[in-house]
Amino acid sequence: MVASIVGLDMGSTALRGVQISYGRTGAIGSVMRGASVELPPDVMRNGVVMDAAAMKSALKTLWRRGRFTTRKVAFALADSGVLTRQVDLPWMEPTDFATALRYQIGDALPVDVSSVELDYHLLDELRQTDEIGNPTVINRILVVAANRDAVKAQAAILRSARLETVAADSSAFALIRTACAGRLPKDSAPRALADIGADQLTFVIHQGGQPRFIRTIANLGGNAATAAIADRFDLDWADAEQRKHDTGLNGPAPMVAPIAESSVFGSVDTLTADNPAAQATVEVLNPWATNIISEIRNSIDYFQASQPGQALSSLDLTGLTMRIDGLEPRIATEIPLAIRTVQPFGGLPRASRMKIDDVEAAGFTVATGMALRGMP
Repeated sequence: MVASIVGLDMGSTALRGVQISYGRTGAIGSVMRGASVELPPDVMRNGVVMDAAAMKSALKTLWRRGRFTTRKVAFALADSGVLTRQVDLPWMEPTDFATALRYQIGDALPVDVSSVELDYHLLDELRQTDEIGNPTVINRILVVAANRDAVKAQAAILRSARLETVAADSSAFALIRTACAGRLPKDSAPRALADIGADQLTFVIHQGGQPRFIRTIANLGGNAATAAIADRFDLDWADAEQRKHDTGLNGPAPMVAPIAESSVFGSVDTLTADNPAAQATVEVLNPWATNIISEIRNSIDYFQASQPGQALSSLDLTGLTMRIDGLEPRIATEIPLAIRTVQPFGGLPRASRMKIDDVEAAGFTVATGMALRGMP
C-alpha cells in the first residue's frame, strides 16, 4: 500500500484536505486527492473550535467527499494562536538543547512556558567571543509556542472523527513548503510570502526553506472587506460577499456595444461604467486594500531594517482573497518586488483523479503544505 498523509487546514470558513503519497525513500509521489467542505458560521473562530460537534460532522463529510485512503493527518495551527520569537542561546548538543529549551526561554515569551507546546527551528550557529575573549558558539533559533490546551482540543476532535493525528504545525511553515513545492531552494536568497485569508494576513520571510520572520495581522482578511460592504449597504453576508467579487477594486468591466454596423469600434455602456453602487463598493474596498498593502510594506521594511544586507527580491502571494479582481495588480504596483501568485499544486505531480483546477486550488495552500511535511 502506498504511504500517504492528509494535510488538513481547519479554516474559519471551510475545511480543506490534501492527500500526498510518498515513496520508500520518503520522496514525494503525487498529489492524490483533495477536497473541501464549507463550515457554518462560528464553528471555527480565530483558530479555536467553537462547535466540536459541527466540526466532527464536517470532518466526516470531508473524508467521504475526498475519498481519502488514509486517516493519518497533519493539521495546521492557526497563526493567531502561535507565538514565534527569534532567540539567541548558548550552543549545546541537539538532544540536550531540545531538553533544555523550556528552561532557557522563559523571559523571551509573554506566556507561561508550562502552558504551551514548544518547538524550534535552528536559523544559524554564530561564532562569537565572550567578554574575556574566549571563542563561543551561539544557536540563533526561531522558537514556536502553541497553546497546549488548544492543540489538545483540536487533536481530540480529530480523534473523535476516527482520524490519527501524526503532526501539528504552524500554518506559516505550511505556506513556506507549498511556495517551495516541497523542495529546498538551491540558493540562500530571502523570499517574502503573503497569505491573505478570510480572517487574517500572514506575512512570512523564509530563506533556504527556513522561516526567518513571521507576522500575523488579525481581522485584515477578505471577511473584513465583506463586513464593510455589508455594513455600508445593509446587505446580508452572502450578498455582500457576492458584491465584493462582482465589483473588485476597479469596478465591473464596462459593457461595450457597437455604435454602427460598419464600425469596428464600440461605445462604453455608461449605465454600467457609471454604476453608483459599483463606485460606492470600490470606495469601500480601496481603504481595505490600502491597509493590506501598508502592512505588507511595513513588514518588509522592518525585516530589511533589522537584517541589513538581506535584500528581498520577490514576494509570493496566496490565499483565496487574492481572487478579488484588481488586488494583485494593486500590490504589484505599490510593492517594488517581483510578484508571483503561488499555485498550491504547481511543480508537484498530480494523480489523474485529482480534478481540482487552479482557481479552486488557491484555497489549498496550507493543506498542501501540511501534507508536504512528509511521513512521520
